[in-house]
Amino acid sequence: MRRLNHIVLLLLGLCSASSMVAQSLHRIELFLDGDPGYGLATAFTDVHVDGNELTFDLAETAHGAHILYVRAQDTEGRWSATMSRPLFIDRYQDIVYVEYFFDTDPGVGNANAVQLPDQAYKGHLQLNLDLDIDGLSLGEHELFVRARDRYDQWTDVMSRRFEVVKKNDVTPDPPQPVGDFACLEYFFDTDPGYGLGRKLATPRLGSNTYVMDFTDVPDGAHVLYLRAQDTNGTWSATMSRPLYVFRPAGKVVAVEYFFDGNDPGEGLAQSATVPDGTDRAFAFDVSIEGLEAGDHQLSLRAMDDRGRWSLLRSEPFYLKDIGTGILTARRLMPVSIEATGRSCILSADADGLGDSQVTVTTAAGVRLAASEWPKGQSQLAVPVNVSEGTVLIVSVEDQSTHRRLVQKIIAR
Repeated sequence: MRRLNHIVLLLLGLCSASSMVAQSLHRIELFLDGDPGYGLATAFTDVHVDGNELTFDLAETAHGAHILYVRAQDTEGRWSATMSRPLFIDRYQDIVYVEYFFDTDPGVGNANAVQLPDQAYKGHLQLNLDLDIDGLSLGEHELFVRARDRYDQWTDVMSRRFEVVKKNDVTPDPPQPVGDFACLEYFFDTDPGYGLGRKLATPRLGSNTYVMDFTDVPDGAHVLYLRAQDTNGTWSATMSRPLYVFRPAGKVVAVEYFFDGNDPGEGLAQSATVPDGTDRAFAFDVSIEGLEAGDHQLSLRAMDDRGRWSLLRSEPFYLKDIGTGILTARRLMPVSIEATGRSCILSADADGLGDSQVTVTTAAGVRLAASEWPKGQSQLAVPVNVSEGTVLIVSVEDQSTHRRLVQKIIAR
């Protein structure tokens, strides 16, 4: 890459006003950033009306963004409007010198030099710094690094804080042997505390298959957590997996889901594992592969043995990156819903929702009731008047976050 010392401009029709076209150009002047005043900028007098190729010297112009201004004067002394164009001057070319220092700047060129790699082009370097920290006291310090290119232009100083700690010279205690499995427990959504989850049979080393009870877990998206304890009393890390609990109104042969409103069409979304022709409650894993950390919306529908698709259910959730790309899911609106012929009862953590709007409709979209659910209220009863077995669609929208939960419930 060559150093940009000049800029060449081709100027056409600079003096385009009708009052100036009849006159001849007398001069063109250029300047950067600040206007020195009419007639005081860099001037070009060998100019003409039909076109001008001008070379502007940038040798002394600083690295970075600038604005170039151009204007012309005719033989009557009249000036054109001042035109402008932004430009950026990049003076960082091949790096020839890198230095670093700690805490206090000894002056440019006076810090610790770094050995550069042997490569033809040094415009971009990846360095493994062998830092000499002898003489640094224990505690926090700051590392500073800067570089110089072959045109003697210095980069800005980059910095990073670090801590110097004393090496432990004491021989550590030998690690405790891993004990046998003593306890395996699981829970949904909220951690009840170590040892207070739902117990499973004591696992064996190797693979274990368990059937987990979710009969009292309401319909909708949930997070299943699992952990184990050994005979030394040591607990494993808590593993988590998102799942969805579904209670069909009839026989279900297919369930599918998608995220964030990206509906590919009925039968084309991500399919879930469904027990053959089931009419009982079941749970299935929800794959979050490919999703990034942050807010998301899960939508789900099912098809019965007659080929009819249900209405969509939707629930917001949040993915958190706990490090090294491992994502853990969290429900954002953990609402449970029950319905009778007279009322629809909604329950939630009092701190989990803001002021919300609740709407209850039939499966055909007929609106039955609407109600405000104030923030801090853990339960809400919405009056309805329907017969047993009626399918209700309940929508809860948090007015502050605009997160929306949609669930199907059957009046019992």
